[in-house]
Amino acid sequence: MSARLTDAQRLDWLQLIRCDNVGPRTFRALINKFGGAGAALAALPDLLRNAKGERAIRIFSRDEAERELAAATKAGVRYVALGEADYPATLRAIDSPPPLIAVRGRVETLSRHAVAIVGSRNASAAGLAMAERLARVLAKEGIVVISGLARGIDAAAHRASLSGGTIAALAGGHARLYPAEHRDLAQTICENGALVSEMPHEWSRVARFSAAQSHRLGLALATVVVEAARRSGSLITARFAGEQGREVFAVPGSPLDPRAEGTNDLLRSGRHFARARKIYSKSSCR
Repeated sequence: MSARLTDAQRLDWLQLIRCDNVGPRTFRALINKFGGAGAALAALPDLLRNAKGERAIRIFSRDEAERELAAATKAGVRYVALGEADYPATLRAIDSPPPLIAVRGRVETLSRHAVAIVGSRNASAAGLAMAERLARVLAKEGIVVISGLARGIDAAAHRASLSGGTIAALAGGHARLYPAEHRDLAQTICENGALVSEMPHEWSRVARFSAAQSHRLGLALATVVVEAARRSGSLITARFAGEQGREVFAVPGSPLDPRAEGTNDLLRSGRHFARARKIYSKSSCR
């Protein structure tokens, strides 16, 4: 475990990871090559001048990094670096973990055993009830529930596990919570849990499948898909979880409900998803 970064080093890390086309893999390669983020930043202008036929990298300015850090700090957001004591071990274990995560709330929640619950935004009453029941049982057992703060299954799982601590993996930045109607829920989550993002503080361009997925998977020991249509983001989440070697569970639904087609397919084609398991309300929610 490395020592805690200095303020200057943390700013170096933030500036480097915010440069265009610098993701976790490129960040790690630059750090390894030059021995630190500051040295990598100093070398970038020469690297760009000598680069031929490679992706362009716009260097994120020092002023931009300082403004982001100041705005995040004012909002109660803390940047935790890969290798620091508060960086969760489960996230560190995934392929290409984010170098920096932005956390608001109780950072220690990220180091507890956690299970992700994901599913449809347009959830059925039965799906919502199942998500709530699972979340309550997990919270009672001291397990943190992770979801994405979205409408439907995500929000139901968060609300049912508030007392035990829940983690919202944000699709955008902390300053641009999505959906906006869940701002009060997000604030309540911070009381016993945490909000986490790797996106820029002001980032609002929420992609359909975002970094939130990697956070859920990296922080969670298992992922439960409660309700999902075919070609849904929840099924991609399940596939990513399997690829990371994490447990994948699914709740079977009515064959007549299109919102359950994805979970039923997941169970039926379990060989394509690492360790897909069934979850039934009677057996798992006593």
